[in-house]
Amino acid sequence: MTTAALLSPQMIDYSLPIAPQVYNYLRGRIVDNRLPPGAKISEASLAHTLNISRTPLRAALQKLASEGLVNTRPHVGSTVAELDIVQLQEAVFIRAALETAVVRRLAETRADLSSLDAVMDIQERTAKRDDYAAFFLQDEAFHAELSRIAGVPRAWTLALSIKGHVDRQRFMLMASITKRSQRAYEEHIDIINQIRSGSADGAARAMHGHVNSVLELDEHGHTKGPPECSGPDHKRQNQSQGGSL
Repeated sequence: MTTAALLSPQMIDYSLPIAPQVYNYLRGRIVDNRLPPGAKISEASLAHTLNISRTPLRAALQKLASEGLVNTRPHVGSTVAELDIVQLQEAVFIRAALETAVVRRLAETRADLSSLDAVMDIQERTAKRDDYAAFFLQDEAFHAELSRIAGVPRAWTLALSIKGHVDRQRFMLMASITKRSQRAYEEHIDIINQIRSGSADGAARAMHGHVNSVLELDEHGHTKGPPECSGPDHKRQNQSQGGSL
């Protein structure tokens, strides 16, 4: 399927900035693999299909390129990038650092998490029917809301800017392992419970394991088994259990 075939003018609200709309849609199709690695993205075809100039389109492609999701070469064009394992691992490291700090703050302040109730209700329903595409959207909402409650919404904005390859791997994980969304939902419940109990270390461990679970697949989508967590809390836990480092 061509890139243009995935888009139509009806998807664009011409009263709003166009570049972010094109970026969000293309990013979503790269993440869910409807635009697979190596797929060509024709500026001319897209501009014609969407009835837009190339300026906002190029802005969207430049942002995707900055996230490592698109390869753009002068006089050649743009293609969807292969999954980059190095960037994936780096992004997981950064995201884990950000989000463990977020949940630590929430646990230490015994923050009110009631605004997550609606998100968790939807997550529960989508997980039960193993609707991983719908669950993925609610997963994003969950993490964004944690940062907002903690008073650091830009922590999630920063995570978004570096986690393109993480999202590709997350989507692959949910799509390839039956009931994987159910496990993610249960991990979210554990994070919430740890925060509500006031356990900053417990919340951090739960979030670290949750974020690192994306590394359970290799670049070919094959299961490797649960990753070994490397955070300081996990190391202390191993030492207390007689584990070696």
